[in-house]
Amino acid sequence: MSSDHAAAGQPSLLAVRAFEAAARLGSFTRAAAELGLTQSAISRHVRTLEGHFTTPLFARHGRHIALTEAGRAYFGAVADGLARIRDANAALAARGRRQERVTLSLLPSLAALWLAPVLPEFTARHPGIDLRIHASRAIADLRRDGIDLAIRYGRGSWPGVAAALFAEETLTPVCAPALAERHGLFRSAEALASVPLLGDDIPDGWESWLRAAGLGALPVRLGPRFDESTSLYQAAVAGMGVALGRSLLVERDLAAGRLVAPVPVRVRASYAYWLVQPEGVTANRATQAMMAWLRSRVLAEHPP
Repeated sequence: MSSDHAAAGQPSLLAVRAFEAAARLGSFTRAAAELGLTQSAISRHVRTLEGHFTTPLFARHGRHIALTEAGRAYFGAVADGLARIRDANAALAARGRRQERVTLSLLPSLAALWLAPVLPEFTARHPGIDLRIHASRAIADLRRDGIDLAIRYGRGSWPGVAAALFAEETLTPVCAPALAERHGLFRSAEALASVPLLGDDIPDGWESWLRAAGLGALPVRLGPRFDESTSLYQAAVAGMGVALGRSLLVERDLAAGRLVAPVPVRVRASYAYWLVQPEGVTANRATQAMMAWLRSRVLAEHPP
């Protein structure tokens, strides 16, 4: 069977593509360049079509070509068909890329304050991975919600999952630099009694930190409480009071000078961050890449 006939009675797709490109571009030369063929090959494919249909598709005027009436009708049909083929190819390729997807679930505060600033590094290293971030305070059902990987805050004991320690935390008071200077917090830890202590709903609160720091009897003044740590630290940056800083969440504000840690007492938190996967599920390549990158990031920032 000739290369110009894919099936009995039908011209080859390559011949149709050669005709479509020549008709669209108005030139055998430009069609050849687009398809990576020679000009003579384009001409041969077109002549094969014209012989197959026993009608001219182009009127030739020296080096110039123009579609005949039959050529215009055929071009309208095959151009639409080839566009559909290109769309189908693109959709199938995108479907293949989606197989390299990883969905990561974590707390909104960790997503905003720790992950988001460094996430461009991961996407630059792994441009083929379709990354989905599921930021929620709710503990996701990994299997039901299609979560490949989660970072959870707790003691590492959740049913139906495999958990590996990701990062431990320390707690220390943080506040705006101006507030620390105004209340003398750099000079004395007891000065904490003169400022509002901002809180959130983490298990290790001010009572635990004050007791561990030997300040359990200090008559402190509790300020507003927040149900989300991102808002808590924004309030501290704004000078509303002193927040109990969790090391993983406040390190960038401390490095940038938006917050200071005036009392040099760090207390280890009773909870930690854990990398969690559905139990009994083999991680795909995208999930493995995300786990490796997360571990490398946290080790670089918090070496053992």
